[in-house]
Amino acid sequence: MVDASVKLDSELKKEIEEYLSKGKNRIEFPSVKNFVDKAVLKYLREVRNERKK
Repeated sequence: MVDASVKLDSELKKEIEEYLSKGKNRIEFPSVKNFVDKAVLKYLREVRNERKK
């Protein structure tokens, strides 16, 4: 599997960076890419679980 570049909206990226700069968020999410990867994976799992109901 190859990582592909994805362009983020500049406002979204700014919001993510502000979130990551607070408290222990930086430890849990060391980068914007890591945050986006985890958030999208969580969302996809939730959608899949909703479809199973």
